[in-house]
Amino acid sequence: MIPQYYDKYTSPATDTMPAIVYFDMKLLDISSINENDMTFSVESFVTYRWKDWRLRWPLERPELDPCWNPAPQNLSNPLRFSQVCTGNYTATIPQCVLKYPPPSKRIILPVKFLENIWQPDAFFKNGIRSSIHKDWVDNEYLAFYTNDGHISLFSRMSITLMCHFDFHHYPHDEQKCEMLIQSLSYKSEMVQFEWCEDWAPATSRLDHDIFSLPHFTLATYEHQTCNGDIPCVKAVFVLVRHPDFHILHTYVPTVLIVILSWMSFWIAPDSTPARVTLGVTSILTMATQYSQSTKNLPPVSYIKSLDIWMITCMVYVFAALLEFSIVYHVHYRRSLTGVRGLITPTSTTNGATQVTHVNQITQGLAGPRLQRLRDSWVEFWRGETAIDEASRILFPLTYFSFVIGYFVLLTGSQQKGFLSRPPT
Repeated sequence: MIPQYYDKYTSPATDTMPAIVYFDMKLLDISSINENDMTFSVESFVTYRWKDWRLRWPLERPELDPCWNPAPQNLSNPLRFSQVCTGNYTATIPQCVLKYPPPSKRIILPVKFLENIWQPDAFFKNGIRSSIHKDWVDNEYLAFYTNDGHISLFSRMSITLMCHFDFHHYPHDEQKCEMLIQSLSYKSEMVQFEWCEDWAPATSRLDHDIFSLPHFTLATYEHQTCNGDIPCVKAVFVLVRHPDFHILHTYVPTVLIVILSWMSFWIAPDSTPARVTLGVTSILTMATQYSQSTKNLPPVSYIKSLDIWMITCMVYVFAALLEFSIVYHVHYRRSLTGVRGLITPTSTTNGATQVTHVNQITQGLAGPRLQRLRDSWVEFWRGETAIDEASRILFPLTYFSFVIGYFVLLTGSQQKGFLSRPPT
């Protein structure tokens, strides 16, 4: 199978065409997505195949095969040797060879056989680690197609890849992650990487606990370096986050906390402990909720959509507590004014000042005096209740306007594709 003058360190490129390596990938599962480390792991069948025209299954009379045991004069001229071993066998090989045509078989070989032949030096450019599954045996095999010299290496792999996550629209984000396969040392003139067109990757919709994978695309390009163009292929995974988790664990709780803080508008202004406790508890609960919703995210230097939501909710909760401080201040000033108006200083015979308290005055109040006292108390309560009554309308009206605008803007942005970013 391996010719006498075979060089495993030389690619099977000809004078006019580089060696083409075809890749095929069938995605099985998205095993994990780590947003904090900005990595994701996939389980997939990875196959790459190439044609090494120097390898041929031995004929019954191998001495008649110029590619199996080429003459020295063929080796002295690489162009002639290439034409003989890759051209039309009817024109270049004696007729006696046609009596023994090469069989068309798929031969399974041990993977260690790769140590004896040339193989592509492909690697995952953005890979962190990869491993081949092993159950009873290693989940990989090597196949050799005897009719044309194609070699296929099939592996079931677990691959962990780096991905630059963009959290601007978190938790309504759409991430585009890549799997980059690149040659380590060969340039595009010697080796080319391509996806298999006849082995088109087919996968059903794969769902993760947090993300879904509606589709992924394949592309071929050349990575430009100072030493020349390096062949490379990439698969782009589009990961769309499920909104259900954050609706149940973020949006609904925060809306309820904000509504709970409004309950203080219906509590009497003189019930200071109740209103302060309700406001402070709402702020602490909101801060805890904010911390829990972002604990799995890396620290980033930009504002996320969730930050806008949580900060706005905290502002409304804090504004409810601030509203009580204003109400209490008005209540306190009016209470001092009312008490001072009900205290009547009188003079004694020796020049001392005597203070007559409210309960002493009310005993001798006539009808007009009692009416003026009632009017003063009505005016005293009117200021605090007016602020609370206005807050009962303004707070819900402005907050739910923000909620509607927030979700309408995000939904419209997703439909127009504003949340998507081009792959890097």
